[in-house]
Amino acid sequence: MKDSKSQIKSWIRSQHLICEGSDFIFETVDQTQLEKFETIMDSLGGRVRSVKAVGNWPMGPNRSFKILRAIASVPRPGGEELVTYWAKKGSKQTRYSEINS
Repeated sequence: MKDSKSQIKSWIRSQHLICEGSDFIFETVDQTQLEKFETIMDSLGGRVRSVKAVGNWPMGPNRSFKILRAIASVPRPGGEELVTYWAKKGSKQTRYSEINS
């Protein structure tokens, strides 16, 4: 559980994870990271409600990756600590927001 919270905090600092209302919004171009996010949400008592492709991240000439967005319920109890951490160290936009807006 401690490792799970450390991973979430890392995603907050790297702007892969933001908080909006009572939801976590996680964006990545890496399917394995998305699977890890889903596993962590389950282990903390939250749940991923939706996953969808929201744009393409350019990775050189004629190459791009799909940006995947997962929306999860903030786990209760315990999620408040992570939301507070996000408020102090996080961003209001993900690192991909200029691409998929």
